[in-house]
Amino acid sequence: KNLLDYDQVNNEQREIIYKERRQVLDGENMRDTIYKMITDIVDSTVDMCFSDDVDSEEWDLNEFNSVLRQIIPIEPLTAEKVKGKKKNEMKHLIKEEAVKLYEAKESEFPEPEQLRELERVILLKSIDSKWMDHIDDMDQLRQGIGLQAYGQRDPLVEYKMNAYEMFENMTESIKEDTIRVLCHIRIEQKVEREQVAKVTGTNKDESGPRRPAKRESVKIYPN
Repeated sequence: KNLLDYDQVNNEQREIIYKERRQVLDGENMRDTIYKMITDIVDSTVDMCFSDDVDSEEWDLNEFNSVLRQIIPIEPLTAEKVKGKKKNEMKHLIKEEAVKLYEAKESEFPEPEQLRELERVILLKSIDSKWMDHIDDMDQLRQGIGLQAYGQRDPLVEYKMNAYEMFENMTESIKEDTIRVLCHIRIEQKVEREQVAKVTGTNKDESGPRRPAKRESVKIYPN
């Protein structure tokens, strides 16, 4: 019974990941998903670095700039920009700037579908890579969780709690990696496009990967 309970936790996570993979593999437009990732990253970074419990003049802008600008290269925050502002007000302003930055990136592509395909490829590669690492981590967690019983704690409860936290960390990592790559990509016109990516599959998914359709006259360069 315990083994079945452990497997149920894994299966629930697998269903979430495969649903997202299926959307990508079916060629769905992921633009809204990408924009949601951008705003989620801004929210989490502001929550981590800023607090309304202290005056905005005391906020650690260096920490915020170093964390967010590695992923979304907006203009760095300054003391002047945050002066007299509340945390939620800053979230709104930073989201606006981040969205404008990505819209500017979209305008660099001759055809919108070129970026849409690139979003699918990069997202799929990130999902597959992070998910396979997560499966290995879950196996290690299950092997070691029995030790929790010696501390009068329910191993299954501990497994579920740890598995949930690990899954949340994985999804955050997928968001950050995907947006980091997309925000730093540049293109050069009138040059034959190289293959964007070789997509890999994940365990127990019989659908198999699809190779991204080739686009003409665009070459992709990661910074």
